[in-house]
Amino acid sequence: MTSKTVSKALSVLNSFTSENPSWGLRELARHLDMNHTVVYRLLSTLEEEGYVFHNPDTQKYELGIKLIELSNVVEEHLKFAELIEPIMKKIALQTGESVVFTILDNEEGVFLKIVESEQQVRFAESVGKRSPLYIGASHKVILAYLPEEIQNRIIDDGLSNNAQHIESKEAFFEVLEKIKHQGWYYTAGETFNDVAAISIPLFDHKKNILGSISVAGPKYRVTIEETDRMLISLQENYQSLSSVLRKSFFPSRRKFLMNTLS
Repeated sequence: MTSKTVSKALSVLNSFTSENPSWGLRELARHLDMNHTVVYRLLSTLEEEGYVFHNPDTQKYELGIKLIELSNVVEEHLKFAELIEPIMKKIALQTGESVVFTILDNEEGVFLKIVESEQQVRFAESVGKRSPLYIGASHKVILAYLPEEIQNRIIDDGLSNNAQHIESKEAFFEVLEKIKHQGWYYTAGETFNDVAAISIPLFDHKKNILGSISVAGPKYRVTIEETDRMLISLQENYQSLSSVLRKSFFPSRRKFLMNTLS
């Protein structure tokens, strides 16, 4: 299999998202701008190996259980969950809200671990959810600590996508400076309409930005007035979180971002 074929196969897999969990053959070919015969061959190979599944009821392709196996391998290899989860649970108990660990991957933020609140109405989102770094507290506190070259590219991408939370490039850079000055950030209704969050950045052993830890919940509970109490909990547990993260390896795509710092 050539590198070009591998690249095409990965493009097929990357087309499956929480927004588009299933695809018909021809609609996927149109989406990828590929010949439908080529896409069919790729899907057939991926299906044989268990990476996709052809649903006989809908006649559409969905992701297969092989990916669940691989995700379990990654989680077992990281070994961070059993160490970081008790700390996240402690924050959740102290604040009464859900706690979200977001990791930087490429130029996006990914929800890697979520400990849900015990309250009836709570923040409930899927692990693996990706979002641009210009949206939401958990992502903006990551963006604030990236090189200016990367910040410019990400903000330009937001402007080209008419992101409603970017008034102007200058105003957005002021927000990023504010985040670095105070070390935290609060947003309401950005990533999800009815959700608010307060977040602080997390760093690896080389002091490069790794991700963020956030307290998130319904806007009517996670208000700006409540941020002081929630921020105290996040800051009190920061050293414990950092201790775990300094000893853990995260196979996220950050290397090319950090190259600009050398």
